[in-house]
Amino acid sequence: MLTINNIATAEAKAVCQLQTQAELALTACMQTLDPATVPWVGLAGKPLMADNLNSGAAHWLRLDIDNANASDIRRLLAVGLPDAFFLAVFQAQNGRLATVYSIDQTTTFTQRPVINRFLYVPLTLAANAPTTLYLAYRTHGKTPLQARLLTAETLAQQDTKNDVLNGVLLGVLLVLAALLFFNHKGVGHAESRNYAGLIVFSLLFLGQVQGYNFQFLWPEQAAWNRFAPGLIGIGSVITHAWFSLRFLQVQQRFRRLYFSFVALIGLAFCSVPLYGNAYFTEWVSLLVVLYATVAVVAGVLAVRRHVPAARFYLLGALSLIVFNVVLMLLSIFGLNPFPMLSIFTYPKIAYILEPVFFIIAVLNQLRRFDEQKAELRVKRQAETELLVKAEQERLAALQEAKNQQLLLACASHDLSQPLASIRFAIDALRVREEADPVAQHINKTLDYAQGLIQGLIHQARQEIGDDQADRVLLFELFDRLHSEFAAAAAKKGLRLDTVGSTIEIKGSALLLHRILSNLIGNAIRYSHKGRVLVGVRRRADAIEIQVLDSGVGLFAADCLALMSPFRQGQHRDEAGYGLGLFIVKTLCQQCHYELKVTSKLGKGSVFAIKIPLADCITER
Repeated sequence: MLTINNIATAEAKAVCQLQTQAELALTACMQTLDPATVPWVGLAGKPLMADNLNSGAAHWLRLDIDNANASDIRRLLAVGLPDAFFLAVFQAQNGRLATVYSIDQTTTFTQRPVINRFLYVPLTLAANAPTTLYLAYRTHGKTPLQARLLTAETLAQQDTKNDVLNGVLLGVLLVLAALLFFNHKGVGHAESRNYAGLIVFSLLFLGQVQGYNFQFLWPEQAAWNRFAPGLIGIGSVITHAWFSLRFLQVQQRFRRLYFSFVALIGLAFCSVPLYGNAYFTEWVSLLVVLYATVAVVAGVLAVRRHVPAARFYLLGALSLIVFNVVLMLLSIFGLNPFPMLSIFTYPKIAYILEPVFFIIAVLNQLRRFDEQKAELRVKRQAETELLVKAEQERLAALQEAKNQQLLLACASHDLSQPLASIRFAIDALRVREEADPVAQHINKTLDYAQGLIQGLIHQARQEIGDDQADRVLLFELFDRLHSEFAAAAAKKGLRLDTVGSTIEIKGSALLLHRILSNLIGNAIRYSHKGRVLVGVRRRADAIEIQVLDSGVGLFAADCLALMSPFRQGQHRDEAGYGLGLFIVKTLCQQCHYELKVTSKLGKGSVFAIKIPLADCITER
């Protein structure tokens, strides 16, 4: 081994006294050395990380420890980090200098002398002798070392406690996520999907800073682990920004701020190819600070504009910034306001508070969304009832008008009788020549009056007819429905076909149009390929207007249940309200029609409106 050179002759500012304590913090005896004045050291014939130590990127620390015991003591040197770009530990003891530990970007997890998610260096401290340790290192984001000495038993106890706490943290995150994902309106909701990505990257970040990723996910991929923190940080920025855009509806509410979000997302994506750069982690830290600032500004603006759940979003963003950005940066620069807490404790606090506030915010929005849907459902049901009532009133008004026409026709008929008698009397007057001009004048007047009365009777007969219902030409109704829904079907890649029919039926054109509109709209909504067909089939005592689709089909239990209000099948659609078939059934009852539903799961469904032959007026 090399003898101690000018490194060993440097004076330490303080010495840590090691007696019998199981754990000794070395913060008081840590001395930062100027890298320019420290040459790299190594064993003869086997230089250790010469390139790293001479690159100017290495940081140097000196630790002076005095073992006051009468025997040698074995301890573990904890540096307080799960990983580093490189780390070398040199021990000066009894006038000799030796390299006791070294790792770089090629060192796998299984090559560590102590198999633990954090870095530990075994040391033997000579009895009644001072020991000087020299540490050369480069960490992610210039994270400072938190050196201490502890026994193997103490390490085992602390690991057990930390594993339990980390497991509780993981469980809390998963439970909070479950509260959102398994909310009866949360499954498949946009906020749920966006928050899922945020939860994944939050867990990956916690696993990285706690060393679990390297230990369990990629123990042999040391080079990848070197840049994983930066890549995970970029993923966190992207998922958090996307969640914020959708949750706060930034594009609609804050147009200028929207471009800031988009620019940061684009910048994050463009940063991914730079992951091999030596200062990639520092760049990602800057990107996180920039994004955090924009997220807080968005939260403040949303609160001012009374955006639903904006306060919870702002609290979540502030907790992330305070603990995961501000306090961590202060700790990196040696200004930790809570020295009793490790720098890696702050991310735990941030990722407990932020998901709590964010999930409360999302659940709050989902609650408001449910309330709005409930209001729309009630409104739509009320509109349906009003439509039925209006149609009843219209039919009643038509009936009343036709009754009036009938009365007028009867009155006109009764008037025609005395007029005819007068005409007979005039014929009798014509035998007298002097009365002939008067008779002709009266006769012309009677002709005019009888013509008016006959016109009124003819008009009443036409308007009253043999029945008092509308006449619906099915081919005209089908053409109208095809024009209304062809574009919507084409947009989904479907073909809407109607088979024309010459049947003319008696009934309300308005109600029959509403019935078929609901059925065709549902068929298009739940079909993703194939076509929707509308046509007529003849039965023994009725005709059936059928709407056939090639959609997902219905479960047997759903065919009847869906006719109740606010009920949706297992192939539910968040855009629906569960009222379509209920409206159809209600209108069919109003018109004395029968609604039939048959379906085959995965093949499609047939919705049929059965109309009695008695309502079929004629066939052209």
